[in-house]
Formats: sequence, C-alpha cells, structure tokens
Amino acid sequence: MKKIFAALISVIFIGSALIFFTYDPQVIQKSTVKDILENSVALDKKDVKVTLFGTIPSQISKKKFWFEDKTGQIVIEVKNDLIPLVPNSNQIEVEIKGKVDCQTNAENGVKINVDELILDESDEDLFSM
Repeated sequence: MKKIFAALISVIFIGSALIFFTYDPQVIQKSTVKDILENSVALDKKDVKVTLFGTIPSQISKKKFWFEDKTGQIVIEVKNDLIPLVPNSNQIEVEIKGKVDCQTNAENGVKINVDELILDESDEDLFSM
C-alpha cells in the first residue's frame, strides 16, 4: 500500500512540475478589434499577447497608426524597427502581434503595442507599383 501511495504522489508531483515548466504566460490569442475593445481591461491585466489580421489604413503620428479589420478600428503603436514594414497601402493585409494597453490617450483609451508585423505574402505584387 505504501508503494502505491508513493507512486501516486510521484505521478502527481511530476505532472505538476510538467505543467509548471511548460506553462507559457505569453500565449497568443487570435482576436478581433471588437473582442479587444470589449475585453481590453482583462487582456491588459493578464498581459495577453493578441494576434489580429487586417489592414493599416492611415498613420496618426510617427509610431501610431489606425488598424482595422471587419469588426472595427483600433490604434496601434509600432516599434521603431518595424515602422519600415508598415505598408503604405490599405489594400495590403497584415498580421500584427502585440499587447493590449488600456491606459493611453488613444481612441477609446485602448491601443495595441505591436512587437511583430507580418505582411501577407500574396500581396507582394502591390509593392512593385
């Protein structure tokens, strides 16, 4: 009986250790602008990294742009090293990844701090114009 109990404790301990060491707090959540605006406080508080697909129709300032998808618009702030990647056409689809920031002067008080920007490869012919 002692051996079974010891084995059970070992399995529980090893299982807990595996969960602890493989837990990634930077889980990326695919989302929409509407979802982010509705859940911005929770996403910011939990430090969730979000992924959005859409276009960048216009620039607000040096590092701030409007991002839009089919559900709405939100302000994004792009890191300096990513600014050259921002397309100058709102017809080019992009994927952005970043964290939600609720304590800003952005529209609705919400913005996304973008740390990754990926251009849709199927739109490469738009760059040759």
